[in-house]
Amino acid sequence: MDSELAALCARGDEKARKELYTRYAASLYALCIRYVGDREEARDLMHDSMIRIFDTIGKYRPVGTLRSWCSRVTVNHVIDHLRKQKKLRMVSLDECQEKIPEPSKEEVLKIPKSDLMKMVGALPETKRIIFNLFCIEGYSHKDIAKMLDIKEKTSSSLLFKAREQLAAKVKEYIRNNGL
Repeated sequence: MDSELAALCARGDEKARKELYTRYAASLYALCIRYVGDREEARDLMHDSMIRIFDTIGKYRPVGTLRSWCSRVTVNHVIDHLRKQKKLRMVSLDECQEKIPEPSKEEVLKIPKSDLMKMVGALPETKRIIFNLFCIEGYSHKDIAKMLDIKEKTSSSLLFKAREQLAAKVKEYIRNNGL
């Protein structure tokens, strides 16, 4: 089904393009929000990503799902956008933070998903991007390093710091809400 839809889109079939947009626009928009944290900017990036998807859909090969291919095109577009906007700010590896143990899975499950996403969204830009790429999208530190033009060790370190910050926010949320 993915191959057929992609082939129709590549031929310019408007009905197929509308189907692809209807199927994936919401998840691609959510993906963009995770990276930029701003709804209007995310909406623009999602629309630009859809244009890029339609322009390059002829390159889709059914190795993975069409959804994952569209997500990869979108992530690459968002990273390019952030790089051009100079919003990717590298944080010093010497940045000091209190060492906080990660919360248990049971503790995290008590927190509404929307509140968890707000916590992720509140991370500093580069940490949020690396957290999303590694923990949500499943990219390796090697892939992240190439995408962001940083060292693998920097990616790993910033992910560690992002997790520390999230752990602190989760612990605070649990304490403040009596969970």
